Amino acid sequence: MRRFGSIAFGVVIGSFLVYLFDPDRGRSRRARLSDQAAARARDLTESMRKTVEYRKGVARGVVHDVSKKLRPEEHYDDQTLMQKVKSEALGYWKEPGEIEIDITDGTVRVTGSVSDSSSRDRLIGLIGDVDGVEIIDDRLTVGA
Repeated sequence: MRRFGSIAFGVVIGSFLVYLFDPDRGRSRRARLSDQAAARARDLTESMRKTVEYRKGVARGVVHDVSKKLRPEEHYDDQTLMQKVKSEALGYWKEPGEIEIDITDGTVRVTGSVSDSSSRDRLIGLIGDVDGVEIIDDRLTVGA
């Protein structure tokens, strides 16, 4: 049985060599195999580069989150906090409608109308992520 395996392996290798070194078409076959191998190597390299870039971004995010939690939270006066909320939270808000913000002693009162509850949750989340916001008084209405 072992001998048959050796013979079969020899036949396969021999056939492959005849295929590659055929006097008529061997050169084009070798060139095609070389091109295919180079393309696969480029694809693998690009895939690895993208994975490394993604992992670097994830690591930067983790470092940012940890350093943010380790820093003492700053307390801002109401006017400064209003500017931070407008620039950091409402700057990303793209939905139509009037949203009004009022801040008293770190408590942010949000009034206005949003299209649906997921928009409401997203807006409240954006405001809650602003440093200095202690309490959010949600007075948003859902619907037109």
